[in-house]
Amino acid sequence: MRNTWILATAILLAVAPAALADSIQLFVNSSVLATFSSPNDNFWGTYYTGHPYTDFPSLGNDVGVFADFSGVSLFVPTGNAVTSATINVILPAASIQGTGVNFALTSFPAPNPGISIAPTFNGTGFTNVSASLSSFSVPLPSPVVSGNEVSTGDLALLFLLDGSIHDTVATPGVNWYGYIGGSGQVLIPYTVELDVTYTPVPEPSTVALLGTGILGLAGAARRWLYL
Repeated sequence: MRNTWILATAILLAVAPAALADSIQLFVNSSVLATFSSPNDNFWGTYYTGHPYTDFPSLGNDVGVFADFSGVSLFVPTGNAVTSATINVILPAASIQGTGVNFALTSFPAPNPGISIAPTFNGTGFTNVSASLSSFSVPLPSPVVSGNEVSTGDLALLFLLDGSIHDTVATPGVNWYGYIGGSGQVLIPYTVELDVTYTPVPEPSTVALLGTGILGLAGAARRWLYL
């Protein structure tokens, strides 16, 4: 009898169609506008018209920007079940350019008495900001699966910014002691990907048919073995 079931199972596996897994991806491009003010940087120096003033003020570390990405979803074809689902976030590989401005905030007495004239900046410039996911968003949460719908749920991304504001001196400052400030904006583009794998769900009639086939093959194999 044991040999009968072994043979029947082998025949069934040879003729039964395999349930092949398939996958689907959803790529959604978005962006978030980050507005920031730099902490004050104290600086001393002589500034000449036309000379670039670089690397100050800095944005500081861990300037946080939240991006809401909830409720984005996709649907797998009817008659299939989700077997796995993941969320991925794709960020720019290089630094992101934006707009910013430097300004002289206030002066304070120099260590040695002398002329102290605050510089003024041209009012425009650019920021050089790098964006990355914070520890609050890593690892990313799993998607929400409800039937054949896969959603990002209440996903909120937190980006960290660092960098500096570059500008050009409009009027010179001579031996100036004081605080330099800055403000700016940068648009951070990013892509969120939903990656879903699914397989067909056998209908009850198909399961019953396969069960009947097993019994039929078992009987046929038994008769064949006793011939």
